[in-house]
Amino acid sequence: MTTAQTAAEHTDGFRRVHPLTPLLRFWTLILAVFAGLVLNLNLSSLQAIWSVLREDTDLAIWPLVASIGGFVLACGLIWLLSRIWWKATGFRLTDEEIQHRRGVLNTQLRTARYDRIQAVDLVESVIARIFRVAAVRVETAGGTNSVIEIAFLKRAEAEELRRQLIDTTHARRAESQPVQEGFGLSEIGSPRVMETPVGTGRQVVPSIPIMRTLGSTALSLNTVITVLALLIIVFTPLGITALVPVLVGLVPSVWNLIDKSWKFQADLAGDILNVSYGLADRRRQSIPLGRIHGVSMTQPLLWRLFGWWTVSVSVAGYGVDTKQGGTTRLLPVGTKDLALHLVEVVGPLDDGELETYADPTRITRPTYTSPPQATWVSPVDRKQQGVTLVGEAGGVGADTAPRAVIVHSGRFYHRMALIDVSHIQELTLKRGPIQKLLNLSTVRLNLVPGPVSMQGSDLTYADGMELLTVLRRRSLPELTGPGPDGENRAGTVGYD
Repeated sequence: MTTAQTAAEHTDGFRRVHPLTPLLRFWTLILAVFAGLVLNLNLSSLQAIWSVLREDTDLAIWPLVASIGGFVLACGLIWLLSRIWWKATGFRLTDEEIQHRRGVLNTQLRTARYDRIQAVDLVESVIARIFRVAAVRVETAGGTNSVIEIAFLKRAEAEELRRQLIDTTHARRAESQPVQEGFGLSEIGSPRVMETPVGTGRQVVPSIPIMRTLGSTALSLNTVITVLALLIIVFTPLGITALVPVLVGLVPSVWNLIDKSWKFQADLAGDILNVSYGLADRRRQSIPLGRIHGVSMTQPLLWRLFGWWTVSVSVAGYGVDTKQGGTTRLLPVGTKDLALHLVEVVGPLDDGELETYADPTRITRPTYTSPPQATWVSPVDRKQQGVTLVGEAGGVGADTAPRAVIVHSGRFYHRMALIDVSHIQELTLKRGPIQKLLNLSTVRLNLVPGPVSMQGSDLTYADGMELLTVLRRRSLPELTGPGPDGENRAGTVGYD
């Protein structure tokens, strides 16, 4: 049975979403109203209700009956209005695009061409899981606010719609865009992409143990700051009013760490990395390896006690990691060996090259490092800062075209990032006033929006100019101008 057969349709071909969608979208408001009513049931209200139940004739029950009747009438009115909104909401798949329509007074129609789709994710919020429904999020090229969410559908219908979108995108791109050598591994919908459910491909990241998730969250910087702030508030005369901004600002970030690493697992099927995670909002996400650009491996200070690391990536078309968007952390917490294995899977270097050039704890064979005078501007991290260029046959010098760039930084917060040089968008050489006095410079590698940032910090001016020259010789895809993900293929160089 297909989605078209199971979903209700409008007369113009738009399929309706689940009838509970309006109420599920506003469930937090409904819950807040209900909680407010419960909290306002004081002792006198309870006594009045009890008197009514005992048939106390001396009690004027009409105000109570009117209140209950008004509440029921309001609920009925909300339900009626939600049905009107529901009937005006729908989606359909045409030969060229997916369309999503909503709104009664102001109708909004959003579309996404199949050749612009970057990823199709299945999202199950905590309230959606109770009613066995799910949302389908279509990530498209275009940056901010470029997501179309089809919410909500029965879970089986949502899974079928997701498969249908991926298959259609696959077929459409196979017809219009032959795979080019040197253009990453693949894109969603390329001839080599096959959508496979989590758990059926080669396991890359096994399900993260719950105790490891809780332990890593407890040792994270956000949690430590939250605990310290609470202790200061409790043991100082700041008062309870100071507690509110702390809870509002820090607790959601701590919860986000738990939610996005809860039972996280990843499997590799062909050139697609399928991940599944979530405590409150369960999510299934497919990430094409060809869309992964920068890769970083980091270790917070307190995680050294257990040897834990995290791996993050910048994915073309995804942007920064947000609550509504997909995750860009491919390993929320794991051992060093597991993190390096994942970097090998999604990055440009093999296992041997990672062992030789990319030890995340220290610089092994750097091409450029910060000179002694950089101690004045970076006294703590100076000896940990370095840039390593890797060529086709291993290490690379100033006269050899590089294939990949590795950047090390951080003494207390270990960080190693790497990227295929073809994914570098722009190059910028920066020199601040103090750097000019010390004959230093910083070369920034501009990448697609995401959590991974890379720069050669506090190099000598000569090394900075040399690095700039070497990276300008990098091999670039044949495409010029904006690609399907909105990125600039040609790349530019800037001076600041």
